[in-house]
Amino acid sequence: MMMAQEQETQHEEAKQALATISGTKAALADDIANCPPWRHAAFGGMFALLIGAISISSAVQFATIPVIIMLIILIKRSDERRNGVFVHGYRRGKTLAVTLAYLVVLVPFILLALHLRLGGFGLPAKAGLTALAFAIAVGLSLWWHRVFKRELLEDPAA
Repeated sequence: MMMAQEQETQHEEAKQALATISGTKAALADDIANCPPWRHAAFGGMFALLIGAISISSAVQFATIPVIIMLIILIKRSDERRNGVFVHGYRRGKTLAVTLAYLVVLVPFILLALHLRLGGFGLPAKAGLTALAFAIAVGLSLWWHRVFKRELLEDPAA
């Protein structure tokens, strides 16, 4: 009788410990995966800036590279200040598929931007492509964020 009661107590303690771990894991996921809306917009803005610059001229394209690098540095510092870590897209796990999807989207956008530039297309076509690039990049950033947060909450033993 005493042994069964002792096992029941240990079982309850183990359940409480697992619940505590799950709660801690959820809090950690909220902290690390805390991504304000401006960060998604900044990612979209960098993609749009790249595509828009490529569609205009080589000079504009090269002039925007330092701007994009500075934006990446600012986002990195903001993440580190907010979370203590910089979470980027080039990592193993389920987010890798989203990152690869982004790269699959990036290449045609670059080629289309070059086509618009070399084909002498007007500003409305270039602005339209740039706006579409922004919208798609924001969508990909939101998708990546959802996958990342879901991955953090998964039970690796399951």
